[in-house]
Amino acid sequence: MSSDRLKNLIKLLQQALPEAREPSKDDIQTFRARIDEIDLGLLELLNERSRSANIIGRIKKQLGLPVYVPEREEEVLDLVRKANLGPLPDASVRGLFERIIDETRALERQKYQDESDKN
Repeated sequence: MSSDRLKNLIKLLQQALPEAREPSKDDIQTFRARIDEIDLGLLELLNERSRSANIIGRIKKQLGLPVYVPEREEEVLDLVRKANLGPLPDASVRGLFERIIDETRALERQKYQDESDKN
């Protein structure tokens, strides 16, 4: 993630949310803009996570280690469950991270299959 985007995202998230008052249409736009920035930050972080996971996969392949380790996947899921402060329920967080892990694994399969096709 670019350091500027990360700094801006952290600054945005540290801003106090509006106090209880009569809502206005401007509030909708303010929060939509906030969501857009969060989404872009999430996208960069997810891509960086995928790059890191693919590097690990390449290292495992070079060392002759199994790429898929179910115990590690459970460690990741347990880590995020324990860190979850809501409002998303634990089951939702687990489902989101299972999907992220599945997509990362699919990317690894595609990458290594493509590399095998070139050899």
